[in-house]
Amino acid sequence: MNPAPLTHLRIFLVRHAHAAWALPGVRDFDRPLDERGREEAARLAATMSVNGFEPDLVYCSNARRCAETLEILQKTPACGGLQVEYSDALYASSHDAYLDLIGSAHDDTIQSIMIIGHNPMLEDTAQALLQDDPAAFETALGNGFPTAGLMILDCDTRGGSAIKGGARFVGLLSPVDA
Repeated sequence: MNPAPLTHLRIFLVRHAHAAWALPGVRDFDRPLDERGREEAARLAATMSVNGFEPDLVYCSNARRCAETLEILQKTPACGGLQVEYSDALYASSHDAYLDLIGSAHDDTIQSIMIIGHNPMLEDTAQALLQDDPAAFETALGNGFPTAGLMILDCDTRGGSAIKGGARFVGLLSPVDA
């Protein structure tokens, strides 16, 4: 895959890497990545670097497993100086919170955004963005959104128009692909 073509907005949807099961007394929000998850995130970081995927802005859930996924991504040169905004809504709200963040990207200097979040909200977000092309959604996510998976979408519009279902599917990378 190539870096973002001249579109109005490239969207990178990232599901956090594999997390450990919650131990007694540990909230779901505080679940860390396990060894598999750290390896997945490192493969995702390498894939992003090789493909030149460097988002202009990252929205990341405040949940520990998302923050740890982002930390690993930031260790690569392509993702080292990312502009990051953390959001509780990406953990606690529906996919509408994800769409709201995408729809709020009005600044023309922002050509690409990444959201690091959770399922089922990521799948629901992808389905909403691809509602004009349900076959692309089914082909991409018929087996679910893999942990440390990266879905790439392009929108010819931005703001509220970007979330109206007209996104184009570019690709889905899983750690297995890396």
